Amino acid sequence: MRKSDQHFLDPFFNARSVAIVGATLNPMKLNHQLTENLVRLGYSGRLYPVNRNSTEISGLPAFASVGNVPGEIDLVVISVPFPAVLGVVRECVEKGVKRIAIVSGGFSEAGAEGERLQREILNLAQQNGVRILGPNTLSPINTENKLAISFHPCKEAKRGGLSFISQSGLYDYKLHWLLGCVGICKILDLGNKMDINEVDALEYLGEDVDTRVIAMHMETIRGDGRRFMAALKNACSKKPVIILKSGRTTSGSRAAASHTGSLARENDVVVDNLFRQAGAIRVQNLEELFGFAKAFEFLTPPSDNRAAIVSISGGEGVIATDACEQYGFRLAQFNEETRSRLKRISPPWDMPLNPFDLGVAIQFHDRNPADLLAAFGSILDDAGVDCLVVQSPSPMFLGMAAMVLPSAVVSLMDGVVNGFAMFKEKGKPVILWRSTMDSMEDEFVRKLELRRIPVFATSEEAMKVLGALLTYQKRQSE
Repeated sequence: MRKSDQHFLDPFFNARSVAIVGATLNPMKLNHQLTENLVRLGYSGRLYPVNRNSTEISGLPAFASVGNVPGEIDLVVISVPFPAVLGVVRECVEKGVKRIAIVSGGFSEAGAEGERLQREILNLAQQNGVRILGPNTLSPINTENKLAISFHPCKEAKRGGLSFISQSGLYDYKLHWLLGCVGICKILDLGNKMDINEVDALEYLGEDVDTRVIAMHMETIRGDGRRFMAALKNACSKKPVIILKSGRTTSGSRAAASHTGSLARENDVVVDNLFRQAGAIRVQNLEELFGFAKAFEFLTPPSDNRAAIVSISGGEGVIATDACEQYGFRLAQFNEETRSRLKRISPPWDMPLNPFDLGVAIQFHDRNPADLLAAFGSILDDAGVDCLVVQSPSPMFLGMAAMVLPSAVVSLMDGVVNGFAMFKEKGKPVILWRSTMDSMEDEFVRKLELRRIPVFATSEEAMKVLGALLTYQKRQSE
C-alpha cells in the first residue's frame, strides 16, 4: 500500500460516494454546477443530490437530507447559507460521515459570529472523528475518478501529474485551461483552514506517486512550523514544489484576513529563506505560479545552460539574449554541421546564427515555413545545445510568408505544431514566447500546449522559467 493511501486525505480524493447538500435544479445558481460537473464528467462513484424541495436533480434522485441517503457516504459537500451549516454537520455526524467539504463562506472571515460558528463546527467534528475541508473551499478535484467540486462548468478532466494546493479558489478562472489543456492530477483548496491545513496537504501530495509537480498558493502558514518544514523538505526531495506566498505586506496581510479569516504574521524574509533551504521554487505572482507549473509539468529540465535562440525579429532576439544571460544561460556554440544547415537557409550575407533571425531567413527563401522549421530543428541534435527558445511563428505571418490563402493557414498551423512536437521528442526542452496577441495565435498556442509545448508572453518569462528548471536540475544532481 502506498503511503498516500494511508493518509486521512485520501478518502477526500477517492471518495466512492458523494452527497451534495445544497444541490439545485436552477441552472442560474452556482450550486447547480456542483452536481452538474460530476454528472457531465462521469464521476465514477455514487452521487446523491440533497435538497428538501426536489425529488430529482441533474437526472439523479434527490434526497431531503443527509440522513435520507441510503447506505454509507464517503464525502459530504455542503453549500448552503452559513447559518444552516452546523445543522448539516450534525446530520453528518449522526449518519457516520467522516469527511466533509464546506463550500459555504461567512465564517472566520466574516466577523465574530462567523468565527464562533466555525469553532462550534470544529469542536463537533473533532469530538466525532470527522475531518473538514474549508470552509470557503472549492475542492477536492481528482481527475482519475472525475471528481470535481467547482462552480466552474467543467467539460473535461485531462489527467496529468500537476497537483495544486490553494488557500482560495483562485485557480478557478483557469480551471478550463488546467483541466482541458495542461492536465491535472489533484487540486485541494484549503479555504479557511479550519481543520485541514497546508501541512496535511504537503504530507499527502509529497507521498502521492501520481503527483509529479506541486504548485502551491498560501496566504498564511497555519499548521505546525516544524511539521511544515519537514513536509516541505520531503516533498522537495521527490518533486518540484512551486510556491506563491501572498500576504507579504501589512496591507496584503490585512486583505488575507478579510478573505479567509487568517492574518499573515510571518516575516517574509524568514519565510523566503525557509523556502530556499527546503528547495522550494518561490514565484512572485499568479501568472508565474501557473507558468512555472505548466513548464515543470511539460518539460524535462535542461542538462546544462547552453541555449539556442530563434526569433522572428532581430530586436526580439537581442532581448531574448539579454534574458538568456540574466537567468544563468549562455549562447550555445554550434558545431560545424549545425552551422552549415543554418547557413543554407540564411540570407546571402553573414549574420549571427545564435540568436537566429528566422524572420529574415523566411524573407529570403521561397519555401514552406514548416520546411524552414524542420531545417533548424537540427539545432537540437547538436551536442552543444541544451535547450531551444523560440519566438512563436505567428500563423498569419507564416501564411503570408508562404503565400497561402487564409483558409490554408490552419493546415499550415497544424504542420508547424507537429514540427515542434517532433523537436520535443529529441529529449531537450523547447519553449516558446508569443509574437502577437491575436485570436489566431491564441489557437496556435492552444494547439502547442495540448502537445505539451509551453508558450509564454515574453522571452524574459520563458528564460526565467528555464532558469528555474536548470536550478532545480542542478540541485537534484548535488
